[in-house]
Amino acid sequence: MDSNLSENENDYENRLSEIFDIRALPEKIRENSPVISFLWKAEDIPDEKWPVEYVSGNVSLLGYTAEDFTSGHFDYADIVHPDDLRKVQDALTQCCKKGIDFFDHEYRIILRSGDVRWVDERTYILRDKAGNVTHYQGTIFDITEQKKHIISLEESLMKKKLLEEIINRSPVMAFLWRAEEFWPAEYATENVAKLGYSAEDFMHGRIVYSDLIYPDDYSMVKETLAKKCEEGSDYYTQDYRLLTTDKEILWVRENTFIYRDKHGNATYFQGIIQDITEQKENEIALKRSLEKQAELLERKQALETIINNSPVIAFLWKADPESEEELWPVEFVSDNISKFGYSVDDFLSGAILYGEIIHPDDLRYVQIELSEVTQEGGKDFVTEYRIRTKSAEERWVKEQTFIKRNEEMVVTHYMGVIEDITDQKENKIP
Repeated sequence: MDSNLSENENDYENRLSEIFDIRALPEKIRENSPVISFLWKAEDIPDEKWPVEYVSGNVSLLGYTAEDFTSGHFDYADIVHPDDLRKVQDALTQCCKKGIDFFDHEYRIILRSGDVRWVDERTYILRDKAGNVTHYQGTIFDITEQKKHIISLEESLMKKKLLEEIINRSPVMAFLWRAEEFWPAEYATENVAKLGYSAEDFMHGRIVYSDLIYPDDYSMVKETLAKKCEEGSDYYTQDYRLLTTDKEILWVRENTFIYRDKHGNATYFQGIIQDITEQKENEIALKRSLEKQAELLERKQALETIINNSPVIAFLWKADPESEEELWPVEFVSDNISKFGYSVDDFLSGAILYGEIIHPDDLRYVQIELSEVTQEGGKDFVTEYRIRTKSAEERWVKEQTFIKRNEEMVVTHYMGVIEDITDQKENKIP
């Protein structure tokens, strides 16, 4: 028995010797590699610190020397980011308990300079003949740039999702049409459902946009588009009627952006469609009551792309349902807030709360009205009030907001849009 035990110990020692044998890999290759090699000693304790028995010289990439670790001045756990250390310890412990031989994990480390970098660790778990974990042999590789890209992509996707959710709850529909006959759609927002169709109906070609245009308006819409393309215009606005699947007539205002190739030929049309039926009906009624008035009142709309180029500004406000004097911190606002003189950062930094730009004479009224709607379990909030631009100018806005609740039905956010209606207010005829 003693002879067998001695042989097992010799085999194990030979395996460790192979790991330390610098001839197994030319030093020059290791020193110029972005991959840093480690041999850590395993400790049978809950909070392992991973003492280092070997590390390749290119650990200098982290600002440390090999001696910093092999001398015991630093354990490897000392450079793992405190917010990630417990996760790494728990994950490695589980691998050891389950008899797994390989460990792969991503986490942050702290360089000697204090900088934080993301690494991908790939490690083999070494055991003696009795199955006890004795060492971890592995490598770490800097993946900071990949991580930044992934995080940036995730943030962009979240912003895109938020924009789509806001626009789908707004009165604005968006299309991207190919510059072909009848305007087949490449993209449509989900809220085209108000027309009786799904976004897929348009994108799969089951319906084309021209089929919806009211017959008496079709020639005008088609000729206007052709004229703008021929003139080299990049955008224009026009009002016309659409027919829903129920044959209901809707008046819409379309802001159209014309995209061209390098030769100046139109390739795509981007349309921002706003339902203005109620507004149009009011205008028609007003026109009939004013027989001497030759033209309808002109309404100027900002021409921008999707949300930022639409007549509405999108917001996501954080809710404080316990307070009747909310000032609504802003968690998201579209870039076209600049039309009021503010920047996105003015709000996202917390320097300005939304309630602080509402006219003092209107603020209490808005707070009370919103509080009553939320307490009654309402889902939507629509009101009109004045705001002050950064230059102290007063503007009337119409707010249309969706009240967002969690699973316990507690209000967490207000998601909505505001639209500048100053012109309508000032020119309203009693």
